[in-house]
Amino acid sequence: MQVNIVCCLFILNSEKNENIRKNDIKKINVLTNHLGLIPNFPLKKGDMKKTLRKHLETIIGSNKFHLEQVYTMNHSSSIDIIYLAITNMENVVKLDEEYEMRDFKIEKNELITFGKNNYKYKTIEIEENNNIEYVHEIAVRDIKLKRVLLSLLISYKKIRSNIDNTDILFKFLGKTFTLEDARIVYELIKDKSVDKSNFRKKIMKYCEKIDAKDLTKKGYRPTQKYKFKPLKGDAWL
Repeated sequence: MQVNIVCCLFILNSEKNENIRKNDIKKINVLTNHLGLIPNFPLKKGDMKKTLRKHLETIIGSNKFHLEQVYTMNHSSSIDIIYLAITNMENVVKLDEEYEMRDFKIEKNELITFGKNNYKYKTIEIEENNNIEYVHEIAVRDIKLKRVLLSLLISYKKIRSNIDNTDILFKFLGKTFTLEDARIVYELIKDKSVDKSNFRKKIMKYCEKIDAKDLTKKGYRPTQKYKFKPLKGDAWL
């Protein structure tokens, strides 16, 4: 049976907001080739993670990304070992000409945005032997597209499930960020609003003030910048 290494690389991108009083517009992109397929290759001898890391470095021209194995998916004729990768657009130095970035979003736990199209899905809980398994049903007939969407959905839900008890949020942010940046990205991923004060108190343990100020929006008070401060035992890669 064919065993494949599949990678879901989520990239935080942004667009300039015409209203200079407001933050840039944040969005999540995913890495695909021009056919809409995510990076994958047959499993060969050697360290899977190390091999995948080199593969991604070649595609984006950088080694600055988080990478972890999240799931193994069995299909009728193959097995996909799914890896989750996260980075910020500033770390995409030179994108391989065979690849592109597509918009990705999950709304109300029922709708997936992938590129310019939307796809409905539902999650079913199956209880067996005192264990609960979550099965995702996506309304699409194209088998290849369905496997891509399923891999992305599983990986994205992994991010959501970990965002409140790990530092995974900061894998999306650049070298420096504002507390407002962090909140906006959190709300984008969780698809819900949060109390600003409570959120800031929660994340401050990961934030270290830096001297650099945001001076691009002249006429307004400079915004305090921070950098990620890993807790003891945490690691970026």
